[in-house]
Amino acid sequence: MPRNARELLFTMSAPFRGRILLFFILTLFGVIAWTVGPFIISLIVNELAAQQAITPHIWLLVGFYVAALVCDEGFWRGGEWLMRGFKPEMVERVRTLLFTSVMQRSHGFFVNASSGRIGHWINQTTATANEIIDTTIWNVWGSLTGMVISAGFLFYSHWSLGLLFVVWLTLLFFFTIHRGKTFGKLVARQSDAESEAAGLVVDSMSNHMSVRVFNARQREYDTLTKQQNTIVRRWRRSWGQNIVTNVVKGTSTAVANTIAILVILFLYANGQVQLGDIVLFSAYFGSASSSLWQLAWAFDNYFRSFGTVQNALDGLQGENEATLPERIATPKTTSVSLELQDLSFAYAERTDKPVLSKLTLHIKAGEKVGIVGHSGAGKSTLIGLLLGMYEPTGGKIIINDVDATEHDPSYLRSMASFVPQDTSLFNRTIKENVCYGRPSASENELTEALKLAKAYDFVTDLPNGVETVIGERGIKLSGGQRQRLAIARAILHDTPLIIMDEATSALDSVSEQAIQKALHELMKKRTSIVIAHRLSTLKHLDRIIVLDNGRVAETGTHEALIKQGGIYAELWERQKDGFIAD
Repeated sequence: MPRNARELLFTMSAPFRGRILLFFILTLFGVIAWTVGPFIISLIVNELAAQQAITPHIWLLVGFYVAALVCDEGFWRGGEWLMRGFKPEMVERVRTLLFTSVMQRSHGFFVNASSGRIGHWINQTTATANEIIDTTIWNVWGSLTGMVISAGFLFYSHWSLGLLFVVWLTLLFFFTIHRGKTFGKLVARQSDAESEAAGLVVDSMSNHMSVRVFNARQREYDTLTKQQNTIVRRWRRSWGQNIVTNVVKGTSTAVANTIAILVILFLYANGQVQLGDIVLFSAYFGSASSSLWQLAWAFDNYFRSFGTVQNALDGLQGENEATLPERIATPKTTSVSLELQDLSFAYAERTDKPVLSKLTLHIKAGEKVGIVGHSGAGKSTLIGLLLGMYEPTGGKIIINDVDATEHDPSYLRSMASFVPQDTSLFNRTIKENVCYGRPSASENELTEALKLAKAYDFVTDLPNGVETVIGERGIKLSGGQRQRLAIARAILHDTPLIIMDEATSALDSVSEQAIQKALHELMKKRTSIVIAHRLSTLKHLDRIIVLDNGRVAETGTHEALIKQGGIYAELWERQKDGFIAD
């Protein structure tokens, strides 16, 4: 992940440097052809003043002037054709780069970040990179190069005109850079406020049901309005700086032009310059004044863009998930055994209160284990550790007799299918969602998975069947339908390890009984870890683990734990209709 705009632009342009160089060479010839025009006109004026007639030499100069106009247009259009060919691909590299980098972030990054702000930063940076390119090739490059060449022609006319031109532009350039740094910092703060507003909008949209249920539309509107007021205040501060800079630029331009006209009249009166030199001065100083404002706008745009990009890059920085290429390569396996040795974990913000404390547990290959306990006992955190979402703060996770630290987190994930309580579905078709873990699955395999998950009937009743787009997070489906698709996805993934976190919590009793049979078939010969509050769904498992305060409090079969009369027996007694009141 680049840390500043300079690194971002360098990475973005790396594969295209040859074509970029060719573009600048072509357009350089175009700028030279454009700037030589006024010089040729000055020679024509001097010739006319001296000869008082149109001579063959003047016609030759006119020919050169026409050729310069043709070359100017030809070289610039050639450069434009070249740039249009690769610029879209170059710009989209920014989106790909940022997206790829963010997807490598640790689970904690996404827990603490707003998805709305992340999306805003990625899209905004891509658009801003496009603006930076346009500003460079269409405003800065031509204007700046033209001014340098113009200075050379003015020095040719008389050194004093060239010196005045260079001093004026140099002083103004450094003043613009100095003021621009402050402007850029203010724009970065403004951009941060804008990204926060974007996050608020996405957050409200994704939780629109809660907004309606609690009649909170006005409250959401007021929250956004307050943030927009912050944006407006920061916008005014940044453009206040910009106005001051523009006043200085305008005043200096008027003063420099006044001095220059006095100087050239003095030189003409003393015979040091010819009439054509006055024409040359007028053309270059007039063009420079116009180009100066283009450059001023371009530099302001640079600082605004760099501030915006820097704000986004700062927000997208974070710790990557541990993916070390030097870790040992282990062949894929058809069975999984797990062993937890003194496993401990505490969240960074609560290091004094560990969620898991020296947890020791062995799960044999093919064993079906249930995990139960009161809320906050550490069940979901344990699942997060097994899936590599977090790094243990103590102890080890042994996978098939090998320490998990010797593998990437993706190693265990490649052997596991996960069915979460909060079903995670994409705003894509049913087929894409169910086949997400195994895109190469055949139509027959897809159909079989849907049937096993008791989802086939409702899917075939939909107008477009498996090609039905289900909306953001599957909003077009009921909670039970979403969970059936998640189970079908796990069935189709066909891995030796099954992890389920309240996989049937959104199903009614009849549907749950039907799916339990399918899940029982799914878990055959597979290592299975099941978290459930409905203890009736755990009775058939080989073993049940009871967690309490991050430790194993009880372990055994359903019948054995009932006889112990401990935490599990208490939970069982309190269960009514498949629900446990904590």
